[in-house]
Amino acid sequence: MAVYYAVSGRVIVKLIDLHADTISSLYYDPLNWQVEQEFLLEQPVASLDKNLLHIDLDKLRQANSLAQFFVLWLNLKNCDKYRISPWQLFMKQYNLLREQITKYDEQINLVNNLATLFAASKSNKLAAFACVEEGGFIENEAQLYTAKELGISYITLVWNYETHIGVPAAVDQSRGLKEFGFKMVELMQQIGIMVDVSHLSDQGVHDVLKIATKPILATHSNARALCNHRRNLPDELITGIANNGGVIGVNCVPYFLSEHDETIRISQMVAHIRHIYNLSGEDVLAIGNDFDGFHATTPELDDIRNITDMPKLIAGLRDAGFSERQIEKIFYGNILRVIESNLG
Repeated sequence: MAVYYAVSGRVIVKLIDLHADTISSLYYDPLNWQVEQEFLLEQPVASLDKNLLHIDLDKLRQANSLAQFFVLWLNLKNCDKYRISPWQLFMKQYNLLREQITKYDEQINLVNNLATLFAASKSNKLAAFACVEEGGFIENEAQLYTAKELGISYITLVWNYETHIGVPAAVDQSRGLKEFGFKMVELMQQIGIMVDVSHLSDQGVHDVLKIATKPILATHSNARALCNHRRNLPDELITGIANNGGVIGVNCVPYFLSEHDETIRISQMVAHIRHIYNLSGEDVLAIGNDFDGFHATTPELDDIRNITDMPKLIAGLRDAGFSERQIEKIFYGNILRVIESNLG
């Protein structure tokens, strides 16, 4: 994928962001936030075209987006509360994504491999990958095949609740995949759905790495050595993912960046990228901000307020001594390789 140049001759780096909860958040009014709206409302209150969220189509253009991975976030406990199956909630949000893409198809295409991604780019359109955050909606192999047929590109194996698939970091780091989880990972890699281990326990990530035959993802995780949060990755798992050929999406969630500072700072993101680079090299790095999946506590002070601010990270990496080639790999090159390995 060629880079693009501004009039000044300065390289404009394209962006592939690995994780955003924007579709689920279309049910939520940012100015009047009420929980569980994806269960209570049949229609969204916002549009993918323009909204007050971290991401919309106009903001993606401003951020020089090549592709955005949109996750469909499934809260299993609320599924029980509202007596809706996880699969039904998945289909509700999947249909919303398809409706939004169709409504604005002159601007964005739904893609599922490199060929469709490049075709969208050639047509000067944005590209959207459909993904799911919470593998618990899959209860049998037939559903996994159906998810593949629908174009799901990756599945985050668990969120914050223990399921028949495995144990999340939020519950117990010492327990990992369960019997169905092992089978699910193997089948995902066979049929071409990428495996995302963000939120999974440390033992669970070890379990995935033992059986993975293709590169895996940690779509929105930082370095635990710099911020001791259970959701961040310890050094041995960073190395393990690098050895697997996978990528780690460094994110701007403030409580994943620092234990002591609630402000989103470019310097902190650069520090996490530098740590992972020093530990395991440039090929394991990617960007996965978790946009529209968290609330900033000091938005007036944040260096990154939405996806349009991502060029600031490019400047920060340049100032930190990263080369243009390395920055391109971090922002889109490494994930293109993983996409090709898994999806074609």
